[in-house]
Amino acid sequence: MSPDIALTLPGRRGRNPFRVSQYDPERDSGDWEIALNGADNSTIFHTQAFLDYHPPNRFDNYHLIFRVGEDPRCILTGAVREIEGKRALVSYPGASYGGLVYAPGLSFSTAGHLVDTLIKYVKNAGFETLIITPPPAIYSTWPADVITFQMLKSGFQYQKREITQAIPLYYPDGDVFRTLCNKTRTAVRKALKSHLRFDEDVALSDENLKTFYPLLVDNRKRLGVIPTHSLDELKTLRDLVGNRLSLSLVYHENVPVAGILNFTCNARVLLIFYVCHDWDYQELRPVPLIIYQTMQWAFRRGFRYLDFGTSTLDMDPNWGLIKFKENFGSLGYFRDTLELQL
Repeated sequence: MSPDIALTLPGRRGRNPFRVSQYDPERDSGDWEIALNGADNSTIFHTQAFLDYHPPNRFDNYHLIFRVGEDPRCILTGAVREIEGKRALVSYPGASYGGLVYAPGLSFSTAGHLVDTLIKYVKNAGFETLIITPPPAIYSTWPADVITFQMLKSGFQYQKREITQAIPLYYPDGDVFRTLCNKTRTAVRKALKSHLRFDEDVALSDENLKTFYPLLVDNRKRLGVIPTHSLDELKTLRDLVGNRLSLSLVYHENVPVAGILNFTCNARVLLIFYVCHDWDYQELRPVPLIIYQTMQWAFRRGFRYLDFGTSTLDMDPNWGLIKFKENFGSLGYFRDTLELQL
């Protein structure tokens, strides 16, 4: 079809079918689950079970649920913040991703109605700023840009565009090892020759978390930071969403030397949330081994991507981290934050 003919075709947006309300856990929990389960781009960070691990007074929750008639169709996680003296609705601060979560096959006009409904509601609710960080495209079974287009058309601007690095787990012959760079293959061979023991997907018991957590704290201390979660918070997450967490450990002569904690974000993407090691055993290369084994574990279970997380901060690249992740075959994908001044 030529562009000239396309311009002559009849078409219209039609009536906006959506209505939206603030989420009420006593009234809307069932509808939230229905919308979540029917969504194409939902993640663990959109589940109320995950959001419930935060103490009640840490954030001022303000989630939204969109309906067509009585049917829940779309959700958005959010919290109230004051930013530069303005009342803002922001993507949930205690989660990696927020944004509109919707069913697959979203049409152009439906995306426009969703964005219109969101903006009108937020403005009428007295907010002056709206900040959204949607999941990257790899989290969608049917990725499309119609929501982003409609947001930009409605006045949203990019606040920042970070890069998250993820490994596409496409191995037609099942050979994960050959996809590693030469340096990383050498490191994995050394780890195997050092008789490191990889304990895969161990039970999330208090004992195993207590084994993992000191490794994490010491590792982060050497980097000048502290873990996002306390040990008690990890236990709470285990109790709330334990079926979507996986923990693996590496031992040398029964001494724990490395660990990795992964989040099953959705059916497509496994997210490496924490990876750590004992610096005294760094020469044995436990980290390349544990990541390589995790790649195999994720591939066997049908995940399409292993997400390493962001490698930029305020769009400033961490070159060493980027190169390390690329050694395992990772590629970069946008993790966008969009902002609208109302």
